[in-house]
Amino acid sequence: MTVTEQVLIELEENKGKPISGEKLAEKLGCSRNAVWKAVKNLEDEGYEVEGIKNKGYILKASADGLSSAYIEAKLKKAGVKLTLETYKSIDSTNSLLKRYAAEGKTGDMVAVSEEQTAGRGRRGRSFFSPKGSGLYMSFLLHPDVPMAEAVSLTTVAAVAEAKAIEKVTGFETGIKWVNDIWMRGKKVSGILTEAQSSVESGTLDYCVVGIGINLYEPQGGFPEDIKDVAGAVYTENSGRGNLKNDLAAALIEEFMNFYKKFPNRTYLEDYRKRCFCIGKDVTVVTADHNALETDPTAPDRIHAHVLGVDENCHLHVRYRDGAESFLSSGEISIRL
Repeated sequence: MTVTEQVLIELEENKGKPISGEKLAEKLGCSRNAVWKAVKNLEDEGYEVEGIKNKGYILKASADGLSSAYIEAKLKKAGVKLTLETYKSIDSTNSLLKRYAAEGKTGDMVAVSEEQTAGRGRRGRSFFSPKGSGLYMSFLLHPDVPMAEAVSLTTVAAVAEAKAIEKVTGFETGIKWVNDIWMRGKKVSGILTEAQSSVESGTLDYCVVGIGINLYEPQGGFPEDIKDVAGAVYTENSGRGNLKNDLAAALIEEFMNFYKKFPNRTYLEDYRKRCFCIGKDVTVVTADHNALETDPTAPDRIHAHVLGVDENCHLHVRYRDGAESFLSSGEISIRL
């Protein structure tokens, strides 16, 4: 690790508080001139570092940019080994890792960005990913499991994300089946899992799990088509310092802890505990959010009561005519 990276970690750990060049040099085992050069390097990279006479250097509390060095240090301390790449802006973290996979990269890795210019959601939808208000990441994984198990990684991501948000912010989260994270009656995150399988073996070649989180409301608010359902982790743009780095590190750690035991469903009870649909009346809807059409003379298979979530995270429901089924895909609408 370079002196610049070490200085950044110290400044991040003391964000909003000055730390002297002498103290930094002593702790890092380098000269004060090396510290000064490191600070200049950080300034050139866009970090808001200020020198205060007789006090030292300070990373402004308002600064909340991604730092590979900081996140890697957190992951190393937690015993997580994973290649990490961070970006200020990218077209799509999922698209990037799919390109890597197509190029033959076989190692597991994670890409994290502060902005996506072509973010993608489920069912071909776009995913609103503006600069400054969100955190976007994708995992490239190569699990030795059948293709059918890939869907479970979406559930792993949902639970890992919920736990990470709770750990870093202290706020409560809920999961709306299948994999949306909700807070205060609004959706704050979406997850997109994409996989490539081998026709011959029926096993996965690779899997990409993408996660997009709205940390703050974007300037000007959310777009018209999502403003009624979209929310943010923080209701005001005055969250906590270093949120992006701490949340990224916590999420990666939680996800990899579950992934190490995959396909064992060690995440299931955490999922059920947060799935706020259980015990509620719901409407089964199509991909375009319209209620499923049915023959007026046929049994009502639109409105249902959620009984629980099974071992495969299928939604166990009972319809108004008394019939029961396990939903493996699709979406539901619920009145909160």
